Amino acid sequence: METQLTAEEKRKKFLYEIKDLFAGAAFPLMLMLILSASVISFSSTDEKALSAVILVFGELLLIVAYIIFGKQSGVVAVRRTVQHEKKRQIGSGDLKVKFKTGEYALYKGFLIGFISCIPYIIVQIIGSSAPNKICDFLLIYAFGWAYFPLSYAGVTGWLNLLTVIPLTCVHAAAYYLGAKSENKKQAKVAEIQNIKGKS
Repeated sequence: METQLTAEEKRKKFLYEIKDLFAGAAFPLMLMLILSASVISFSSTDEKALSAVILVFGELLLIVAYIIFGKQSGVVAVRRTVQHEKKRQIGSGDLKVKFKTGEYALYKGFLIGFISCIPYIIVQIIGSSAPNKICDFLLIYAFGWAYFPLSYAGVTGWLNLLTVIPLTCVHAAAYYLGAKSENKKQAKVAEIQNIKGKS
């Protein structure tokens, strides 16, 4: 039976978890910015066919990156869950072990993906509320992955925020699949250890 956490422990648990989630979102965010500033930014060309090809290629690269990072995050979360459980069994006093920091939970797959989109969300909200050249520049060259797809359909502003949903879901699905794969590996390891222990 788990002991009740004090107010201070709850605060620390929250801070540890937030720090872990933001650390998980850092690499997808950086790649998002790099791809938008390089490949996807060339979608601004006047040649429609070429622009569409570049955009599709850039978006596919971003999706593949989110799948890779998502799966790896799921694998790491399951490994951490297993390690922490072993430490809890021997009475570890490590607060991160006690608070289950970084351990697997499906909602974290969604949160990490969403957190990586927060800079875009902020810029899009500011740009939609008070149009300005700085936000326009950032939307095209830092967040082109979200700006270009709907702008080709003549949709701009607030509706562009919908582009966050598929990217967040892609990360969560990959996170789940990575965790599922790692759970199978951990089950096999436990089975082998159990057989060795009986022999």
